[in-house]
Amino acid sequence: MYDKNYIPSRTSPKGGRRGCLCWETSTYSIECCDGSVRAQGVGSVYFTDEDSNLPINLTPPVISGTAERGETLSSTTGTWTGTGTIIFAYQWQRDNVNISGATSSTYVLVADDDNTSITCVVTATDDVGSTNSLSNAISPILGSPYNLVAPVASGTGQVGQTLSTNSGSWQGIATITFAYQWRRDASDISGATSSTYTLVADDYATDIDCMVTATNSLGSANQDSNDIANIAGSVPVISGVPTISGTAKVDETLTATAASVTGTPTPTDTFKWQRSDDGSTGWANVSGATNSTYTVVSADEGKYLRVVQTSTNEAGSDTANSASTAQVAAAFTGLLDTYSGAAVAYSLRLLRSGYSGSAIRVRRADDNEEQDIGFRNNELDTSTLETFSLSGDCFVTTWYDQSDNETANNLIQQTASSQPKIVSEGSTITEGGKPTLEFDGSNDFMESGSIASSQPVSYFHLRRYRTTDQTRHALNFSTDSGYAWVDFFDGGNLRAYFGSTIAISSGFNTNRNLWAVIADGSSSTASLNGSASSGNVGSNNVDAITLGKRAAPIAGVNAAINSQELIVYLSDVGTTNFEGIETNMNDFYTIY
Repeated sequence: MYDKNYIPSRTSPKGGRRGCLCWETSTYSIECCDGSVRAQGVGSVYFTDEDSNLPINLTPPVISGTAERGETLSSTTGTWTGTGTIIFAYQWQRDNVNISGATSSTYVLVADDDNTSITCVVTATDDVGSTNSLSNAISPILGSPYNLVAPVASGTGQVGQTLSTNSGSWQGIATITFAYQWRRDASDISGATSSTYTLVADDYATDIDCMVTATNSLGSANQDSNDIANIAGSVPVISGVPTISGTAKVDETLTATAASVTGTPTPTDTFKWQRSDDGSTGWANVSGATNSTYTVVSADEGKYLRVVQTSTNEAGSDTANSASTAQVAAAFTGLLDTYSGAAVAYSLRLLRSGYSGSAIRVRRADDNEEQDIGFRNNELDTSTLETFSLSGDCFVTTWYDQSDNETANNLIQQTASSQPKIVSEGSTITEGGKPTLEFDGSNDFMESGSIASSQPVSYFHLRRYRTTDQTRHALNFSTDSGYAWVDFFDGGNLRAYFGSTIAISSGFNTNRNLWAVIADGSSSTASLNGSASSGNVGSNNVDAITLGKRAAPIAGVNAAINSQELIVYLSDVGTTNFEGIETNMNDFYTIY
């Protein structure tokens, strides 16, 4: 350093910088306060003539205060030397740019200062001139939230998976709180306002991000996360198992109903039918059986069937097996499939495989509502019937003709007081465990349309007389010119009368009986429970049927009977068929 006791001479200037003190060092160099070396040799301290008395800053100004909007910063002047009295001026700067009007030693931070750097330039002026000095920087100024690092969303971009996001990094005055809004292709997803979000089907093939909103007492700011792009679909998942409806019987059609399945995009369901010998092992695909319906074939008889559901989308597939069907029964063969040609046929069981109608139409006593009742497993659907009854009584308005004639000839009774009953207090009326129509013996009867024909005629009637009162007519064929009482009890005999009578007196009782007749004049046959007698019934023609009473032209009393089946052929069916029909009815109803 220079010798403090040496009085510098102004006569031999050595070229110092404006306002810069230069001195001789012990190494004979002339150094200046800016660090430059001006010359080497022997000499003393020098000032330039023009700069020697400007203010010199010895320590820079210092800003103090809290770096938050609304707070006040203060600046010192720093320390200086100079000539005469030194006065100071201030200019506050925002990111090195002067702030208009900010010329005090203090400065109140405003909104424009948020997230900037604040400095103060102090200007010292003495008798010679002015010199500037820059303060330290106060940075950053905290105000409303300002994002430093964007939020990051993470997770597997697949429907069903859960994404999460952090809030990113922010600055601003405390306390900053955060809100979240997940977006699908830049549009808000309703209700998705948590820091986590589980992807749903609507997100498939879209881009998902999260908009984070940071809020403090001064305001809010938004910043979106990265995109989780092109959301993938989800693998199908089947809930439960497919079901099979229909009857497991040859020639019957089974229908598969798919179990519920989730997956995105929506899975496509396919089916494969399989058969097994025991219903639990050895399942094998049925060739070509890939529809939701399957018509049971003869190869399935005695075996078991199931369906396999496969649900597939681009993400994968899932499979599920139905329960096994019951053991497949042989094809249904009805009585009329074997013994065709009936003119009319009424029964509470299915009589032919090609018949697709109902068995009866019933009226509910409580409110007179009506409903057709069909078959279940080839017998009357008593479950549906009893459900419809609402625990009350039901009466039959129509007994449908199951014959294969082009025009059905149904037995009908529209008058409520004359309709036979089939449900009593919610329970189906039965004979031998099978449903039956109950005629009250007072008012009840049913009638068909015309089936006009001359003899021969064969008919089979399964019924029970509930009383042994005389002259009770269960069945009548009426004509304009005469009448045929074909099933009536009179004086201890069962009779068939077409102008003449063939009678059977033995074995009659109030049990169920099968009454069968071939009416062919003097070559007629009558049979009670398989025991036949021959005789002459006369020659009256056959016309409309009245069931339950004697009809015009000679009206008579009604019969209290229960009737289960009535079949009429307008021909002589012959001995073999006659006996075969009787056997078929007896095998089903177990009469004798």
